[in-house]
Amino acid sequence: MNRTFTAGRLAEIAGVTRDHISQLENDGVLAPARGERNQRLFTADDVSRVLDLTGRRVRKGISVVNQKGGVGKTTTVFNLAGALVLEGRRVLAVDLDAQASLTVSFGLDPSSYARTSHDLLTDDNTSAADVIAATGVDGLDIIPADIRLASADVLLREMIMRERILSTKLEKIADRYDVILFDCPPNLSTITINALVASTEAVVPMETQFYSIKAVDDLTRTFNLLAARMNHHLAVWMLPTKIDLRIKLTKEFLIGMEANFKDRMLTSIRTDANLAKAPMVKEPAVFSFPASRGSRDYRRIARELLAPVRAASEPA
Repeated sequence: MNRTFTAGRLAEIAGVTRDHISQLENDGVLAPARGERNQRLFTADDVSRVLDLTGRRVRKGISVVNQKGGVGKTTTVFNLAGALVLEGRRVLAVDLDAQASLTVSFGLDPSSYARTSHDLLTDDNTSAADVIAATGVDGLDIIPADIRLASADVLLREMIMRERILSTKLEKIADRYDVILFDCPPNLSTITINALVASTEAVVPMETQFYSIKAVDDLTRTFNLLAARMNHHLAVWMLPTKIDLRIKLTKEFLIGMEANFKDRMLTSIRTDANLAKAPMVKEPAVFSFPASRGSRDYRRIARELLAPVRAASEPA
């Protein structure tokens, strides 16, 4: 599934004018193809080239993390990855959950891979390049997971520099991607710590209920420990999920979250059955159901995370 961008869309992504894009064409920097209606069409490589020229390329590692299950971590990685591709970014999604739900969402069979994220974490001889697989979406790759990850944490305890294994190995392929997204397991294990150390930012999906706030308190302690003991500081974003504004308690919860987290809040994800349907058709909802509420929400979040002026406060 190859993605192309019009001149107007390319200008919007790069934060320049259409005249700037035309000048780059005149200078021979860009050589667009022509569409059926003779419109200029640019590739993802063209987007990367313009982002480099305008200084707007920023490489990010983003952990989607919450030790509470069922809050929308995999749904967020799946759809945010697609939304970032639509913003012209090259994306790597890393499945770190033994259930391999992210891998399956792309229509991939975890048992068909000789090596997965389990091997990346536990085998010194497995490199990141060895485990990267295509998803069928141009500009979006994945490191798949499999059930063996359930025992990986035990193996990691015996390894030297175990918290930095993932970051060390991913450094060698980092220039291939603009954003690396980590789908973390529902616990604060060594695997999760590896993802956080390999990240520049963390997105915390949370439902509008008390237990989500408790989970955030535990996460905040982890973020603070990373800062204090490893000098690793993360920009942290809160992401309310499964939002139904017809429910009074939901509105009250959001007001409280805004008061507590202020400039660390991302656009809320509204309830949308299409988000559940998307894995059934094996592609993110931003492609399969582009007009849906959830798709529009994830596209807004992608733009918020890519915006150069966004700078989240570090956890207290």
